[in-house]
Amino acid sequence: MKQILYDKAAPAANSILSVISAFVVGGVILLFIGKNPFTLYGQLFLQGMGSSLGVIETIIKMAPLLMVSAGLLVAFSGGLWNLGVEGQFLMGAILTGWLAPKLVPFLSLPVYFITLGGIGFAGGMIWALLPAILKARYNLNEIIITLMMNYVALNLVTWMVKGPINDLSVVPAQTKLIPMTHRMPMIPFTRIHLGLIIGLIVIIGVYWIIRRTTMGYQIRVLFANKRAAIHTGMNVKRIIVWSLLTSGGFSGLAGAIDVLAIKGLFQGGWNPMYGITCIPLVFLARLNGWAVIPLSYFFSFLVVGGEFVARDQGVPVFFVHVLEGLMLLSFAAGEHIGKGRVT
Repeated sequence: MKQILYDKAAPAANSILSVISAFVVGGVILLFIGKNPFTLYGQLFLQGMGSSLGVIETIIKMAPLLMVSAGLLVAFSGGLWNLGVEGQFLMGAILTGWLAPKLVPFLSLPVYFITLGGIGFAGGMIWALLPAILKARYNLNEIIITLMMNYVALNLVTWMVKGPINDLSVVPAQTKLIPMTHRMPMIPFTRIHLGLIIGLIVIIGVYWIIRRTTMGYQIRVLFANKRAAIHTGMNVKRIIVWSLLTSGGFSGLAGAIDVLAIKGLFQGGWNPMYGITCIPLVFLARLNGWAVIPLSYFFSFLVVGGEFVARDQGVPVFFVHVLEGLMLLSFAAGEHIGKGRVT
């Protein structure tokens, strides 16, 4: 009985302790750079969760985190390390920013949004295609390939926005501005765009597919034992390609939503780096789609609160990413210790 209770409580406890440990170690780092951790953390929580502006901005930033996390959920559930979500996000975003103004005169609003969502999804899939083929056909390390593809994407979109698709009517390197009438609509009586609802549907739908469908079962078998998947006659190559393409597609969709709902264009040098945030998020959620939702709010709060703190306390903006990295390290350490206890 005690073992059953331990098995149920230990995973959640490890995730919670990982967050606490990250804040403790982060506090030590703050002391070394001459900052008061209590003051900084107090402002972080006060402005991120204790103000209406902070709460609304936190909820708004949840949308792309939910979609990128959905993509990572697909890949990680199959034991595939898609670390190229930054590049996939940027490809979906730049295609949307480029084509949206061109489609405005020709499509009705529902068709317009569906088309651009599909374009963003396709952009992410295209950028995941090469790693998917190389992994499925030649079993090359997808970690290195997807990671390097991020740098290619960053330089490619920079060249595109400064060259072929640059809006020459303005000085900054950017695409043409999308009219306000063709931006993502708001949820009634709120300042929160409809992308949040789409993100919630996506993460719940993806988790249902992974847990309740044949394809989801095959993905989980691939993660558990690749040899067993091959022995039972599963088309492992097809599963790998489908998983990585779907993962990239949702990252591209997140880019499309961010452009349509928030930015209204694609700007040179813009890279919100959602992948760095979502990788520890998905692991702390233990590949559970329902747990991703509250954790998305928490990590979104860190991003929003971190921007306030960076401005007021003189702490680098990337300190939030340091905390996220510490959470992942603490999580890995907790898993290792937990396995030692079981054995």
